[in-house]
Amino acid sequence: MSSYFANQPSEQEIKEKIKGFSSWLEIDLDAIGHNLEEVRKRTGGEIVPCVKSNAYGHGVVPIVAYMMEQGVRQVLVAKLYEAMQLRDAGLDVGIVSIDPLYSDEDYDKVVANSITQTIYQSEPARRLNKAAEKADKITPIWVKIDTGLGRVGVRWSEAVEFIEKINGYTNLRLEGIFSTMSEAEELDRKQVQRILDIEKACEVKGIEVGTKSIGSSNAVFHKSYTYLDATRPGLMLMGFYPEDDDMGQGIKLKQSLCWKARIEHVKTVEKGEALTYSRRFVASKRMKVGTVHVGYYDGFPRSLTKKGKVRVGDQIKDVLGTVSVNHFLVDLSDTDYGIGDVVEPISREGENSALNVANLAGIMTYSLGNGLHMLTPRVYTRGGVSVALTNPRLVE
Repeated sequence: MSSYFANQPSEQEIKEKIKGFSSWLEIDLDAIGHNLEEVRKRTGGEIVPCVKSNAYGHGVVPIVAYMMEQGVRQVLVAKLYEAMQLRDAGLDVGIVSIDPLYSDEDYDKVVANSITQTIYQSEPARRLNKAAEKADKITPIWVKIDTGLGRVGVRWSEAVEFIEKINGYTNLRLEGIFSTMSEAEELDRKQVQRILDIEKACEVKGIEVGTKSIGSSNAVFHKSYTYLDATRPGLMLMGFYPEDDDMGQGIKLKQSLCWKARIEHVKTVEKGEALTYSRRFVASKRMKVGTVHVGYYDGFPRSLTKKGKVRVGDQIKDVLGTVSVNHFLVDLSDTDYGIGDVVEPISREGENSALNVANLAGIMTYSLGNGLHMLTPRVYTRGGVSVALTNPRLVE
């Protein structure tokens, strides 16, 4: 076990902390290990997990610490502060950052912390080389190539000339080239070929481009021709299927996340009684109703108003009326659940799995994961044992 997990509270200490949580996310690290192996079996190459957006809501530091134990040697982040979270936690994993840099301080930070910076413009390359020269270091870079998506990157037709130019900088070391697919079949194939053509043209000039990568989660599921040297799966490693048609593609994912929350209040309402804003729910009979201290501030989508599903023991029960900022109501009829008992707004499987909740809410699973509030405590388990906890200060 890594030093990160060795320095976490004991299982008993974590259990004591949980007693004070009104809601928390429980993340099964073993499921993530399973998903990594599924991708490895499919692609046969290196995996550079995309752990941006707080590992899609799962907590970037514990997730990466665990992935390192599973043989991951580098990860990709979208923000420099995400890279610094990993370094501040003492994780020496390779980090590819796609965050643009604007201040001298940030260029110095990238160099000092051995972060692999994404480069696709001349001026950032010059400034990064200057910062590395000042620190007397050779700093690694990946070059982002726009092969057709049209978002960011040096245009494919200009990429060889650009790579040749930055290869002349004495304090930069080219370690990879990568691109992002359009997820449109005809263009995707052209994009992959453009990457391969750029590599060949660079070889003629005596330049080794290093790792070639273009495939993300969608490509892992559907497009084996994109695998190249490394793939960059993200959300799928957490066990969320990004789209319905990703299921049945020969990759069996295990959802790692379960959202647990305590019942805050219980009452009996009579037939005809209206509940929540705008009288969005009117009881059709005498009912037992529970209030859960979770709302769209926490990442439980407001669009689950009048249609959300919650696991209450071995039953799936309805969300009643409006999902508000900090609360929703759940039908507790025919249950013995009371104040303090735990329900699951998102379960690992069944009617309120992540994919089903996202579909009910009319959003992507990406949006569901990204919407999970960073300050909600997260508990990490291995073999059913709690091994890590984030945000413990919330209950101290």
